[in-house]
Amino acid sequence: MTTAAGKVRLAPTVLDAATSARVISVAILFVVMLAAVDLTTNEAFYIYKPAVLGNERVSSAEIVTASQIEGLHVLWLQPERVEASLRTNLPELRAVFVWCSLPAECTIQVEERRPAFEWKQGQTRTWIDAEGMVFPARGHSPDMPMIEVAPNVSALLPGQHAESGLVSAMLALAGALPEVKSYRFTVEHGIEFNDPKANWPVYVGVGSDVAARVAMWKSLATSLASRNIKPKFVDVHYASAPFYGK
Repeated sequence: MTTAAGKVRLAPTVLDAATSARVISVAILFVVMLAAVDLTTNEAFYIYKPAVLGNERVSSAEIVTASQIEGLHVLWLQPERVEASLRTNLPELRAVFVWCSLPAECTIQVEERRPAFEWKQGQTRTWIDAEGMVFPARGHSPDMPMIEVAPNVSALLPGQHAESGLVSAMLALAGALPEVKSYRFTVEHGIEFNDPKANWPVYVGVGSDVAARVAMWKSLATSLASRNIKPKFVDVHYASAPFYGK
């Protein structure tokens, strides 16, 4: 193109436009790379001292340690996997929720299991909740029923589930006999306890119809007392066919 002054000026070409677009793309890529480098190396995006909510017996430090998220980059966090791992490693946690906000403000909210009764075998104490989950005993609760277990009974370890018959029986006994806090468990008789008034053993067994067995025991105990009979034991494994030993 020739100007009025006789000078020549080149008109923009397609090649110029392509070159400009390439320069812009490179610049954008460079900015993105800088941002990515900052995102992965900036300490602000690494998780430190996550908050813990909802815990009562399990310490915050123990929960954080078991979560294994301290020092982890927030982008590599997989909340569902952390939640599942915490429930496995700390069976006393019934529910776990993990979430984070940028840059790396993370929270672990938990719901602890509520023990229904204690299972004591020798010096080993575990708690069992209404769902049958076994978990470590933490502290002491005098209002909680406790089962003293015979040595030849299979151990119940944290993370295992107790048999439903045992759990349903203990829940029924806790409701029907709130005054009884001490029970025993043997292979031969299942659950047993001492009559609160006469102090002879009552064999209850396990299962879902324990309330009916307790009612039969109370009726039989009244009958025995009226006849001044002091049995060696009363067996109400079967509510329809109770018997006692002389």
